[in-house]
Amino acid sequence: MGLFAKNGLDATVLQMDNGSVAMMGLLSGSVDFTTASGADVVVSQSRGQQIVAVLSIYHGFAGQLVLSKSVVSARKIAADSPTDTKVKVLDDLVVASPSATSPFTIALRSAAESVGAKIRIVYMSQPAMPAALSTGSIQGFISSSPYYARPVLDGTALLWLSGPKGEFPSLATPANSMTLNTRADFARTHVDLVNRVRAVFTDFARAVVERPAEVKAAVAKLFPDLDSKTLDLLFKTESRGWEGGTVTVDDMVHEIAVVKSSGVPLPDVNKLEPRNMLLK
Repeated sequence: MGLFAKNGLDATVLQMDNGSVAMMGLLSGSVDFTTASGADVVVSQSRGQQIVAVLSIYHGFAGQLVLSKSVVSARKIAADSPTDTKVKVLDDLVVASPSATSPFTIALRSAAESVGAKIRIVYMSQPAMPAALSTGSIQGFISSSPYYARPVLDGTALLWLSGPKGEFPSLATPANSMTLNTRADFARTHVDLVNRVRAVFTDFARAVVERPAEVKAAVAKLFPDLDSKTLDLLFKTESRGWEGGTVTVDDMVHEIAVVKSSGVPLPDVNKLEPRNMLLK
């Protein structure tokens, strides 16, 4: 879409396996910015790593949980059952998620604990998940778009719980699934660069609302295997979240609560100051 060039930037964009790997790249200085999550900022700061959120790229929870149709059939639970019932179905299932500290994993664990279910979570990259489901290596997975769409549309899986539709318990889901993050010291010494990168994603959020056809064309170029039916489904389900916006103190208060409820052991999480997690 040319948004980096529009804002005077010649950017190199790298795709990494998950948010944890991206955050390691940020901490090592290999990259200057990451698109990870607010939960990743919480995890980093609880470990004494001064990472801050610049803005929200995806507001709300982007995670989509799909289950194999054969598993759902065997457990004899209707797809329109109450959320608590649908979460209980996950007991003892092998479900894939991107990483141990991913907001998707945190949401799964929190939701399961709320009903006493025990999920066997395994970790793999999102592009690998549909193939693992088709071979029976896993019985479900939680991912963002576009990876969940193919098995749902080909009829081998069901969309079991949808983050964008608000079907996960609120304390299990982040305020922002994707934030633009950077190091606090880097932000202080590169104010103009930070503002230019912020403008890129602000322009993108505006394009989602004002120029959806252009955004769809860019997605189709990035993922050439997506057919128009799949792309229309993804845009209909996800576009509101991509409007992004400002990350607030209340957002970070919520992110801390979500991480704490997940049971992930983190040092000094109770000492965190939400205001210090935001770019000043």
